[in-house]
Amino acid sequence: MQFSHYPTRSQIPAEHLSKINELREALGTELIEKAWFFNDDFSMLRWLYGYDFNIPSIVPNFKQAVCVLNAVNLVEHSKACDEEGDINLYIKNLKPWTEYFPGGIMCFDREGNVVYVMSCQKVHPRSLVKCAPISDLFKVFMIEVGLAYLQIRKNEEKFDTKLGLKMIVDMAGFHKDLLYPPTLKVFINLLKLMQDVFCDFARNLFVINAPFIMPSIYSMVKPVLSKQTQEKITFLSSDFSKVLCENIGAENVFVKYGGILVPSGENKETGNLRMGGIAPDSMMYQSEENPFHPKESSLTKLSVSARHKKEVKISVNSPNSKLNWFFIANNDIDFYIQKDGKDVWPKFRLPTEWVPEWGSMICEDPGEYSFLFDNSYGTLFSKEVKYYIYVSNEMP
Repeated sequence: MQFSHYPTRSQIPAEHLSKINELREALGTELIEKAWFFNDDFSMLRWLYGYDFNIPSIVPNFKQAVCVLNAVNLVEHSKACDEEGDINLYIKNLKPWTEYFPGGIMCFDREGNVVYVMSCQKVHPRSLVKCAPISDLFKVFMIEVGLAYLQIRKNEEKFDTKLGLKMIVDMAGFHKDLLYPPTLKVFINLLKLMQDVFCDFARNLFVINAPFIMPSIYSMVKPVLSKQTQEKITFLSSDFSKVLCENIGAENVFVKYGGILVPSGENKETGNLRMGGIAPDSMMYQSEENPFHPKESSLTKLSVSARHKKEVKISVNSPNSKLNWFFIANNDIDFYIQKDGKDVWPKFRLPTEWVPEWGSMICEDPGEYSFLFDNSYGTLFSKEVKYYIYVSNEMP
């Protein structure tokens, strides 16, 4: 039976409404309360469509997505962004280095979909990854996409129709530094994270100004893309402006991309989109300037064999205590935190060759917390980790 992937509320088939109720029952009241950003029928439809109505497959992935968005404190960023009124400016000011991380919302199209633009021309990954922990890069991107998602939900309420994200990837000025394997791996993990957390959110992905080596580039990224995502990608030829204007509306497309929209702000070509650039030396990580970087003598060494994981248990005695961590590994490793077998800090695959990883979380409940250093995906080599974990408000 054929059905619209982007129905109005009244067009949602009865069997799909039944599946929404079934999914809500499978997720449970407690989880749905934590997932306030997904607690509507169109969001539930996205999860059902993304997993072809396979509810047992949805539940664990839904839990992980909720863990990610609560870890980045999306609710507080949503309030702060609403006060400022501009997602692009909010993200640009979130961290000193974010202006060098390319991207931003160009507009809403005629239907109310978000149109996001990422330009490769000035991107310099090798300097960007030296500015902050890779987890910070992941978190900022999740905040940005999360804010766009919440805007889509507002538009869905307004237009009473399921909407999504349209992305334009501008490959003009593509350079070989973008293929540097360690940073390319980070970018691929970032794409996978977005796809996993915001299931079925992407509606169209337009690639413009693709270089002649695009088939080789795409072959590196394709393995992490779901079949649904792959089907939404369109590689446009030199007349891309016609397609963009027809799909989005010329009045919503910047003049730079063939439309008639003149951006506001100082840059009359790209407005307040972040175009990237080389991050200055002053932003590069310096251990002596980080109060959370412990002395080498304070670190505990741990070896994690391929296809295995290691667990470090920490007891928290008082509610609302602050749990802090710091670690360095000789290669990327999956890191997450559990309590009573449930994730309380999301799993991120993190390299520390440029900047160490550190962070903290408030533990509402006392008890035993397990820090997981997971090398289950490794096939041959062990990972060496040096860590320091403590319960305190300040570094001893």
